[in-house]
Amino acid sequence: METFIARQPIFDKRNEVYAYELLYRSDKDKNYFDPSIDPDLASTRTIINSFIEIGLDRLTNGRKAFVNCTERLLVNGIPTMLPSKYLVVEVLEDVKAKPDTVAACLTLKEAGYMIALDDFELNEDNEEFVAFADIIKIDFLALPVEKIEELIRYIKRRKDIRRKPRLLAEKIESHEMHELALKLGFTYFQGYYFSKPVIVTGHTLSPISINRLRVMSVAMKDEIDFHELAEVIRKDVAMSYRLLKLVNSAYFAFSQKVGSIHQALVILGTLALRKWIALICLAEANPEKSMELVRMSMIRARFMEYAGAFVGKEDRTEILYMIGMFSMLDALMDAPIETVLEQMGLDPQISAPLLEKKGSDYELLRLIEKYEKGDFDAAFEISRRIGLKNETVAAAYVEAVSWAGMLGI
Repeated sequence: METFIARQPIFDKRNEVYAYELLYRSDKDKNYFDPSIDPDLASTRTIINSFIEIGLDRLTNGRKAFVNCTERLLVNGIPTMLPSKYLVVEVLEDVKAKPDTVAACLTLKEAGYMIALDDFELNEDNEEFVAFADIIKIDFLALPVEKIEELIRYIKRRKDIRRKPRLLAEKIESHEMHELALKLGFTYFQGYYFSKPVIVTGHTLSPISINRLRVMSVAMKDEIDFHELAEVIRKDVAMSYRLLKLVNSAYFAFSQKVGSIHQALVILGTLALRKWIALICLAEANPEKSMELVRMSMIRARFMEYAGAFVGKEDRTEILYMIGMFSMLDALMDAPIETVLEQMGLDPQISAPLLEKKGSDYELLRLIEKYEKGDFDAAFEISRRIGLKNETVAAAYVEAVSWAGMLGI
């Protein structure tokens, strides 16, 4: 049985990643879903294979992992096979608060596991779960504001809850929805708003952002002028520090310390230089933005580079890498992608797929976008169309997540 894992970040009020929800599916004989497979058994095998074969540290970088649990998984104690330090047991919305499920949840609580209630809508079948839930997830697309406010008031009125559960707003898809959730007192946030580009109309780029874009523009030229690039970087103290720290790190293990910007650029070489310059620029682009956006950019870059080699694009892997890396520039810079790319003057091979949203290179970007959101049906339809095996997609994603986690930026 093949195992496919995607992860969606869950953010706190500071826009820092609190946890990841692990999204899982089983795919037998290249069919998206085989109805003959028991869903509980399929999910159990997927969870176990993912945690053992892939490794939780590679998937979540030491953060907590939310994992969906059906009634049978709860009653059979499957979550206890996973570490309580990191696991958040996500009780699905169709699980009823019966004696056996309540007992199972209480056992998990006593063993140190956190309990989250998924897509929660209050009714007599799940009311009992509220008393020992650590986190309650509320779907902002499914419920009107009045219902959400009513649920919040209900939780506050409950006298039998020693520690009130924290609220997690899911399906957040816009800035307005995020602001509303903050206003209502939610602690955690999850949704496409955090992983899709955010377009801000009429935004002016800061001088620092413009200088970073100039650095990337010079680095992306066919023939890099190392003296010109060194001069641009010297004007940016933070970037100069990052670059010198990088080349003098154990990652490169040079025998002598590198003391000048120009020397660092020459030592790195053109291919590595472009990748590291782009990464440093992204990391420094907007201090107020979460590093998760940078990590997601790097995952996309590595995925496209890796997967491209399997679909006849061996000579375009650098281009694919840059397309993936720059695919979230608008979210990082808080400006329209057109404005950002215009400032950079990128090779059309990189900018065209991001602007026109078409072509075979863009198909690979769409593939990773669908996969990272857990939309496996759409992802595998794209992979089938471009001639990429499903197991290769899964391997590319796991490798990309692991690689991005090792960068340390």
